Amino acid sequence: MSSIDRLGAAGLEVLESPFAPPGLPSVTAAWRPVISSLAQPTCRIGHDEEDGQAKLEREWRRLLVEHRVVTGDGRLLVSLSGGDAAWALVRLPCEPVRLGELGPYPGQPEFVAMSVAGDAVCGVTVEEYDIWIICTRPASE
Repeated sequence: MSSIDRLGAAGLEVLESPFAPPGLPSVTAAWRPVISSLAQPTCRIGHDEEDGQAKLEREWRRLLVEHRVVTGDGRLLVSLSGGDAAWALVRLPCEPVRLGELGPYPGQPEFVAMSVAGDAVCGVTVEEYDIWIICTRPASE
């Protein structure tokens, strides 16, 4: 399944893909602080938590707003691991997003979201005992 298909299956509206205006940090620059051995989660959701996927979606959405990753009209950039390493400009719907669709395996989300301005990143990774949400700034290139 292509990255665009996976984004759509999760419930995100794909507005433009690939999305690469001049000066935008690369996908690699966004992933680097998320996958660093020094990365610390902003939020953890245990694999065994009851209603863990719903909690993940609520916390992710809250952190997108808190860290100004999503615009007032719901736009943000997303790149999936194992995908084509490009940004997709998407719109966040009002209804919950099925984040489990945004990974290489069902229920294991692995992706990075970035603000349209390119100044804030919110990545989701699957770790041994938890799913981590890591909010940070993209690395300098």
